[in-house]
Amino acid sequence: MVQKGILIIMAKVVPEKEEAFDRWYKEEHLPRVIVKLSGAINGRLYKILEGQEEYQFLAIYEFENYQALDSALKSNAMKQLIEEYDEAFGKGGRRRLKAIQIKSLIVG
Repeated sequence: MVQKGILIIMAKVVPEKEEAFDRWYKEEHLPRVIVKLSGAINGRLYKILEGQEEYQFLAIYEFENYQALDSALKSNAMKQLIEEYDEAFGKGGRRRLKAIQIKSLIVG
């Protein structure tokens, strides 16, 4: 079984920019990530409701495998995507985690 690479991003956004962030991420950033990063399979954006006071948003991106994730993180496309984020919402305010998929169960 090929272990998919998972990129998890948690973002901290000031309350007055949350609506703009949500719209920008869904309409512009998320589609760009899927197109620009080789090996990206899908991405999802979540609003954190409880259990995490520092961050308000959580994005999860799935890659074909860990090697594709690792290459994407080192790519010029990733640098450009980070620059776009920083320009729109300021530097910092995010936390990045890398993981591999161990098991998947899809119901329905």
